[in-house]
Amino acid sequence: MKTKFPIHTTLSVDAIKVLERYEKELGAKNIVLEKALLNLDNSRFKAKLDTQNIDRLIKRIETGIPGLDDFLEGGYPKGFAIVVTGPPGTGKTTFSMQFLMEGVKKGERCIFFSFEERAHQLVQHFMRFGWDVGKYIDDGYLEIFGISMLTSEEMVEIIDSHKPDRVVFDSLNVVSAPGDFRTSSSWRGLHRLLKKNMVTSLLVTEKSHGIDLKQFDEFDFLGDGIIFLDFIQTNDIDTTPMPVMSIQKMRATKVDHTPQPFRFTNSGIAKYRALNLPSQVLQEKIEKRRAERLSISSDEV
Repeated sequence: MKTKFPIHTTLSVDAIKVLERYEKELGAKNIVLEKALLNLDNSRFKAKLDTQNIDRLIKRIETGIPGLDDFLEGGYPKGFAIVVTGPPGTGKTTFSMQFLMEGVKKGERCIFFSFEERAHQLVQHFMRFGWDVGKYIDDGYLEIFGISMLTSEEMVEIIDSHKPDRVVFDSLNVVSAPGDFRTSSSWRGLHRLLKKNMVTSLLVTEKSHGIDLKQFDEFDFLGDGIIFLDFIQTNDIDTTPMPVMSIQKMRATKVDHTPQPFRFTNSGIAKYRALNLPSQVLQEKIEKRRAERLSISSDEV
């Protein structure tokens, strides 16, 4: 009996049956036929997905921001990379810390990578809201890496070692230009690790413009979701800007893109309890600001 040496091992089951039948009839291996079947067998390019065992329900991770989960069908989809962006001073770091505190309170492992502040400063930032970070750090639920410039390879090792559920990177603009970040093989390797391990991550980035300008960068395109934080003036009498957050993108989620007001308190970010301002008014204020900026730009030209 002759030993068979197949020239290709990715033929489908049906194609292999055809080949074996002709081999029996001819009494020998037909290489020409095998090549022809290989060229005709388009099914070998199909992804091998066991759709029967994929959970149809998307697991949600609570954000830690009061009221935000209501606009996200219960929270961020587990394993998503969420871009938290906006101009300086709009609360992005506080927003991200609150996300981690929600995790450690539930017994989840969390990591905060900062590329701008020392770990000592970050701990002080946590503590000013009454969060007992020392306990969570001592118990191994929270790791904080300060301004030391870790490479993406080092961060991969840390994530591989600690096996976190939640991770924050603050802020990516310090370590990479938007275009370079998306095409960098090392950063893409880190991104793949987060996806593989189903780590829910916040990617904090900086914007030089406000929420009224619809301009995006490469960081935005990499994220599964985008949350924009900003300040807007809500009425013509009180000129004090109000902090707002807008869900600009969230895959696998039905969202309301209307900017939602919030407030800063001694215990972190909270809902705006008494707001007599319809959502359409907020949107109109943003549209008005956008029109004013466009008018200024056209006058300069």
